[in-house]
Amino acid sequence: MMSLGKHFQTRLRSTDLRAGMCEIFKRLSIGVTIALGLSTAAPAQWSIGQPGTREAPEGQNRYVYMVMSDPLPGREADFNDAYQNMHMGDLVQLPGWTGAQRFRLVPDVAPRSIQPLYRRGNLIIWDQEGADLGKLQSDSRAAIAGGKSRLIPGFDYSDGGSVRAIYQVIGPRVTRPDGRKPFIPDDADTKTPRPNRYIMLDFVESAANAADADFEAALAGHVGEVLALPGFMAAQRFRFATPPPGAAPQRLPFPKYLVIWETEGSTAQALQDALAAATKAGRIAPLAADAATAQSSWWVPTSPFITKDDFQR
Repeated sequence: MMSLGKHFQTRLRSTDLRAGMCEIFKRLSIGVTIALGLSTAAPAQWSIGQPGTREAPEGQNRYVYMVMSDPLPGREADFNDAYQNMHMGDLVQLPGWTGAQRFRLVPDVAPRSIQPLYRRGNLIIWDQEGADLGKLQSDSRAAIAGGKSRLIPGFDYSDGGSVRAIYQVIGPRVTRPDGRKPFIPDDADTKTPRPNRYIMLDFVESAANAADADFEAALAGHVGEVLALPGFMAAQRFRFATPPPGAAPQRLPFPKYLVIWETEGSTAQALQDALAAATKAGRIAPLAADAATAQSSWWVPTSPFITKDDFQR
């Protein structure tokens, strides 16, 4: 993987985000084609992420490091094989790299709220914990430079080939208020299949002149309202991570806040429609968010959540 540090800088203002998206729109299209080509693959029903509240240990911070990417043309099999069977294990053995899971974009959910900036067909979410974000990233660079973490055949390492961001946890993972768990058919039920599992990445920026504390409180309330909807099982809130000292400017802009929604249902479209209908009916209060920079996308898991323990047995 390329140097991690050069992809981070302080958050850009809304006008800069819009300008960045327009520039990227002119340059990037391959992700759309590849994602559409992958859309016929079977959905998966892996459990999503680590169980529990996913809060940081005392004295440390918790992060999600997201890498969105596409394989080089004709190298899809090499890309997926090496990512799944080699690269994930190479990095979760590092201190503070506590787990990882891979996902595939669901490209045909409407209405679309995803710009080419984030439009790649594959996503990996690395869970990280530590007191020093700079060390977490420098440890991975050292492992890659030394060969302990091997490069991925078929990965597009060119400038602009992947999209990366790190977000810091600002609240615990919250589950449904009614206590309902993901659905598994009864042992005696021979007809009902398990529902599909999805995540939705919901990137938002507060509207102009809104205080961060007020927006974060509203976001927490929004999470509680949405988790009352059928199929919305859990959610966690994040803030864009402050780049470590000495980090190169981030090439691509990201909104300040992220919610990762864990869901289950027949299709991602059905879940999106339920959310839209509840919002229209007034059961979900609208956020005071900047609509011009908001991004949302749906993803289906393509691997289980793995940790170092999976490679030590």
